[in-house]
Amino acid sequence: MTTSKLTDVHLIERLPKGKATGAPVLFIHGAFSGAWCWDEHFMQHFADHGYVARAVDLPGRLGRPDFENLQNYGLSDYLEAVLIAIDQFDEPPVLVGHSMGGQLAWRASEERETAGLVLMASVPPTGMAAPAMDLLVSRPSLFMDVAAIHAGEPGSIDSVQAALFSDTTDPKLVQEYAIRMQHESRMAVAGLYLPFMPNILSIWGTPIFVQGAAKDSLIPPAHVHWTASLAGEMAKIYDGMGHGMMLEDGWQFVADDILSWCAENDLSNNAA
Repeated sequence: MTTSKLTDVHLIERLPKGKATGAPVLFIHGAFSGAWCWDEHFMQHFADHGYVARAVDLPGRLGRPDFENLQNYGLSDYLEAVLIAIDQFDEPPVLVGHSMGGQLAWRASEERETAGLVLMASVPPTGMAAPAMDLLVSRPSLFMDVAAIHAGEPGSIDSVQAALFSDTTDPKLVQEYAIRMQHESRMAVAGLYLPFMPNILSIWGTPIFVQGAAKDSLIPPAHVHWTASLAGEMAKIYDGMGHGMMLEDGWQFVADDILSWCAENDLSNNAA
């Protein structure tokens, strides 16, 4: 029997003004980020549409007491935090995961009942090796910058913009977000390069929505389509957007498509 390393799982929450009219939503961030990335736009937007919106800080986030233990955490610890967050809901939530958070959301859906699963620019089940090779071939200088960031070196504003945002994103906004990003667990990042073979039967019948960005250098559309095909779905690719879709200028299109998808799958009124 293993002992948990987690002493605290931190959630932020935004509530609708009236009675909730939809399944609750749990947002799961990607590497080098935190729950704050959802609170910029998405969480209040969902709350305004009648959803209980929560976002989990994965272990070792900047400003949290366990930040000093960041390098001791791996993907299994991150998954444990997500499962603990799910267990705090009174009913199965919709999981919305971005990048690393997308793979964690899929894994969590295999272990807990969930109302739905949204994968935003998710690390594919085959892992990061193939997308990384694509980046090495197509943009070798950016590949080297990303590799240095993974190794713990600070990233330049230009590197952050190239990796996470479209060319049209305001550099001042990129700088603001870059300051709020952090080092990531090297053990967790290494784990993303290993293939994860999903158990499709364990999430059979769970509504799944797969989203990707046309200008995404880290998880290009081809890999988004591959993830969608494993889920038996078609991916929605957003033109002109980069990897950080929840922070881009067009974030509302992405969020509204999730809200529409919830309505189409009867996830918008099961709590009414």
